[in-house]
Amino acid sequence: MAKCNFKVDYTDPIEKLIDKAKSGITSMGGTFEGDTVNGKYSIPTKAGKVTGLYLVQENSIIFEITDKPGIVSCKRIENELRKYLSSTAADILSFD
Repeated sequence: MAKCNFKVDYTDPIEKLIDKAKSGITSMGGTFEGDTVNGKYSIPTKAGKVTGLYLVQENSIIFEITDKPGIVSCKRIENELRKYLSSTAADILSFD
């Protein structure tokens, strides 16, 4: 059962966003498996792992958070992912 779901619209080529997500997550010690259609990820935080799935539909990515630490809110996860995906390459994905 999902802990939370949200949708992020995009205008950049989906390949670019997937590469950025993979790079950001794996650089933090997380895992990322997927392609331009769907996939799964695990992001480490000081409070524990955030795990989830994603699905690409037209010009949106639907994120489903399947597990997260209780002290990390869905809104915080959504805000961090939105900020990171819409940022320039220099920004860092962070839940601290």
